Amino acid sequence: MEEREVPCECAIKVFKTTLNEFKNREQYYRGDFRFADEFKKQNPRKVIKIWAEKEMMNLRRMRRYGIHCPEVVICKKHMLVMSFIGQDQRPAPKLKDVQLSDEQLQHAYAQCIEAMKTLHKSCGLVHADLSEYNILWHNSHIWFIDVSQSVDFTHPKAFEFLLRDCTNIVQFFEKKGVDVMTQYELFNEITGLELKGEEPDFLAQIQQYEANEVHLAHEDNRKDYAFDYFFKRAKKEREEQKKSLKKEDVNIDDTD
Repeated sequence: MEEREVPCECAIKVFKTTLNEFKNREQYYRGDFRFADEFKKQNPRKVIKIWAEKEMMNLRRMRRYGIHCPEVVICKKHMLVMSFIGQDQRPAPKLKDVQLSDEQLQHAYAQCIEAMKTLHKSCGLVHADLSEYNILWHNSHIWFIDVSQSVDFTHPKAFEFLLRDCTNIVQFFEKKGVDVMTQYELFNEITGLELKGEEPDFLAQIQQYEANEVHLAHEDNRKDYAFDYFFKRAKKEREEQKKSLKKEDVNIDDTD
């Protein structure tokens, strides 16, 4: 069995779902026909295993590009073992709970903006549920957590999710007295687009843009299309993970 460097402290995340939660998660894969087909073949109980694998792949992609987030130790069925963000069994506080100075708040805001840019431009992902509730503060850095719902930026509603993330972040730091850009300015800075106006016109422009992208995706069968690249890479990662788990099971049996 391949040896892994296991962190001194680990966190275990157990995925579970109710029927309502299963339906709510549908928005994160509906419209992505390759990924959606994989979910259609499963019942809600089996889908939670896929969600664990999805978070594992998203975290690994994020760490590859330098975003502070938990390190995956192992994924086993519907359980995910990760590095523990904290020290001496004391978890790092959520951004909503920590008391920061004005200088620290400005620093945290700047880090958050850079991480969101990297997430989109380098990782090809949108968090899709980003807020002060799933950002930790540890060792003077922000840490992104809870990314099982994160979507590829080619998802039909990725930009709508991104605008919601931008709104959450801007509203939180604005309430803390930080000099922030608007959610619309932040959205344009992350995406490189130059959309104008505010709600509801801004959202209408996003939806029109997404509709055009979906239309082009169906018309264009390019092999190097971004979704194909990230999907194939994610699928390869999942297959390699399954092979690794099977080898571990065999080794465990041999030692019994």
